[in-house]
Amino acid sequence: MIPDKKLSDSGAKAYQRSDEEWRIKPYSEWHRTLNRSLMAVDVDFIEWRYRNGELFAVGVMEITRVDLGINVTQAYLDAIIARYESGGVQAQVARKVAQALGTKAYIVLFREDCSRFAVYNLTDRGSWQFFDALAMEVFLSQL
Repeated sequence: MIPDKKLSDSGAKAYQRSDEEWRIKPYSEWHRTLNRSLMAVDVDFIEWRYRNGELFAVGVMEITRVDLGINVTQAYLDAIIARYESGGVQAQVARKVAQALGTKAYIVLFREDCSRFAVYNLTDRGSWQFFDALAMEVFLSQL
């Protein structure tokens, strides 16, 4: 018998676990011991939509958090981009996945209370866009 799935107030599938265990950590740590040519990079989220009954990817999202009380300056934002672009292959992988799915890749910076967001388009490499929670929902709905 399949247990009932928990749903959020909006009717979406809610987080199903009550613990905070990072369940894939052993695999991740093991994989990091392998030959460097065996590269694995995660993508944090892929936004999906149904159009005419068919599922489409609308954005590849790399998510990063800023704690409350931290002042987000242009230097802070520049450092985030630099971390993704030169700290390995994360930006390159996000763009490749987005290209393969026919969409764009984004960095989403969020306040830990989800009150403020900043979005950087990794594909077009434009400027940061800033949103409150409602405006971020609108941004996502327009992808």
